[in-house]
Amino acid sequence: MKVKNSSILFIIPDFFFIDDYQRKIYCNDIPIGTLQLLSYLKKKLKIKTGIIDLRVERENDSKLRIDTPDDDKLKDTFLKILELNDIQEFQNIGINCYTSFQYLYVDSLATIIKHEFLDKNIIVGGYHPTAVPKDFTYQNAPYDFILRGESETLLHNLFSYEKLSKRAHMKKPRILTPDTLIDVNNLPPPDYDTYLTKYPYNHVFHFDMYVSRGCPYQCAFCADNYAFRSYNFDIFKEHFSKLIDVVEKTKKKRPKIAFADQSFDRVLINKKVLDYILENEFQERFIFSCQSRIETLANDNELLKQLRKSGFIVGYGFETANKHLLLAMKKTRDPSKYTEMMVKIIHEYKINDGPYCRLNIISGFPGENESSFKETIDFINTYALHESIQISPSLFSNYPNLHVYRNMQYYERRYGTKFINEWWKRLSNPFKSSVCSPSSNYALNSLLCDYKEHYIPILNFFRKSKPEIFTDLVGWKNFYNKWHEELNHFALETRNSSFFSHE
Repeated sequence: MKVKNSSILFIIPDFFFIDDYQRKIYCNDIPIGTLQLLSYLKKKLKIKTGIIDLRVERENDSKLRIDTPDDDKLKDTFLKILELNDIQEFQNIGINCYTSFQYLYVDSLATIIKHEFLDKNIIVGGYHPTAVPKDFTYQNAPYDFILRGESETLLHNLFSYEKLSKRAHMKKPRILTPDTLIDVNNLPPPDYDTYLTKYPYNHVFHFDMYVSRGCPYQCAFCADNYAFRSYNFDIFKEHFSKLIDVVEKTKKKRPKIAFADQSFDRVLINKKVLDYILENEFQERFIFSCQSRIETLANDNELLKQLRKSGFIVGYGFETANKHLLLAMKKTRDPSKYTEMMVKIIHEYKINDGPYCRLNIISGFPGENESSFKETIDFINTYALHESIQISPSLFSNYPNLHVYRNMQYYERRYGTKFINEWWKRLSNPFKSSVCSPSSNYALNSLLCDYKEHYIPILNFFRKSKPEIFTDLVGWKNFYNKWHEELNHFALETRNSSFFSHE
């Protein structure tokens, strides 16, 4: 089916205020969600598509390395990139605001495009438009359509019913929300070829594979809180075969493929997938990883053994050893049993040969204090300080679609938590301003001090046994040291200012 107005250029934004440490986390992936849209539109509607990844373009052009919002500095280089990518051939521009950390950058891009190409439709989608669509509807906003939720159906309808050509009659941006969730088994494999032809294999790329969408759980700290659906086995094999062809061209020895589903253990076909990997001995050619729930694998020893036999590095969302915080995070209804199950799983990794596992930890959740922080550290040192256990700590970030963000007043009243409202709009580092001061007796600078002091030796322990896993510990240390120093300097200036104000 060929439709009018049938062209769209997708833009993957970069970040302002990003340090080297975060860049290695947020800029080394292939944008699989956007590549899924490319393949879907091509297959269903024969749409002409293009893609620009400004994260990669930045590495190739120093003029794009702009640390703070400045449309004038960004404009000339960005316009040259648009011209090189035949902007005139595309009537529609799609910008993926994947994370709230990109909000200011996306806004700069849209403003420049609308000023220079008034006739173009600007469509924005992704996590942040889904969470806070009104952020894109301010007076004289450059956007035409804001997509909430899954974009495949919304884009299909925009093109099919010629709504894009009627944009001139709109007085303000339109927020679009799908009536139904897409059947994931109708999705073709992501369009890797278009992307990798333009951006050939880079040593920092990692490859993700999805066999589901959404999450069956509703943890208070997680943004993937929408309906859970699994692929069928035939669709998995089609997508997996395509990905294998792509990954093998990297010429790496045993490249890594991550099953990026929130809960691989809840995927309906998980055992079929593992059988398929073992039957074809894919574990000899690739390293696999996934995320799974503690409760499931503690009670399904067969699945755990199958994962380990298949060479999977399993990430467990343990988060904390504190019973109160586990309840507040909506992680479990029985914290005592939960920690017992974690100990049971850890024991399996200690006594048996095979791949290591990963324990994900969240520090600084609202209500955290020095005692609860130490409780988690004590748990790790007692049970999990082992060469087969990787500890992966992170600080809680208050994304706008979270249960926490929607209930900030509750946490402020109960714990004295200090949040920055709409932190993504501030002209400061959002990776820092998204982190709250967890409780009235545990300030952010105290949290950071404990975080650095206790996790550096823990990370170092694992790194010494597997130096290839966490090679950037220096970057990690530098980022948190600098941040802690900034907070202490600010606190000192504030105290001095307060003192002199009373003179």
